[in-house]
Amino acid sequence: SSDLCPLFMTPPKYWPADVAQDYFGNRTVFGIIRDPYERLVAFFRGSAGGQTDDQYGGDYSQWAPTCDVNGAVHHMMTEYMRVSDKFAHGCTFLPQSEYFGGDFGIQVAVDNREFPHSMNAVFQEHGYDFAIQTEDILHVTGCTEVWSAALAPDTRALVREVYKDDFDLICARFGYCDRDESTCLRHVPDRKSVV
Repeated sequence: SSDLCPLFMTPPKYWPADVAQDYFGNRTVFGIIRDPYERLVAFFRGSAGGQTDDQYGGDYSQWAPTCDVNGAVHHMMTEYMRVSDKFAHGCTFLPQSEYFGGDFGIQVAVDNREFPHSMNAVFQEHGYDFAIQTEDILHVTGCTEVWSAALAPDTRALVREVYKDDFDLICARFGYCDRDESTCLRHVPDRKSVV
């Protein structure tokens, strides 16, 4: 059940109604939408870099010595499909489309491919005098040489099955409709390259 997830990771449609009303009220709800391949690669890279644990996405350190992102993501998907609890690992694998439902679901989708520019545009459009700078961005550090292009066809098929609704959402909201496209966060440099 959703009570296994921290409230801040739980889709608003599962929140107690009074808590959701108090927190969201009449505010505009936004959410950063990530490419499912890139998102899972980041889970692996964070684990490989020692930045995550079993409570957030899982422990994939056994694939870290060879930077086997494909093996790790394939394992993530087969395990997620095998368990009966879609809220496993504190909601980290829950499809992002789940956050759009209900009275307090996401209203403004932010394109993670264009982060931080996309988020800064939302801040500006909504009257905030705030901008995310490159040095403000946290970045996973493990196995920096691997990215979503390393995922094999069978692994990609599993990701498309689990995250079908997310791919539909990304296509509808941002026009990225190639469900096999490999992406990365081009505006988020590796910390070592930031001067």
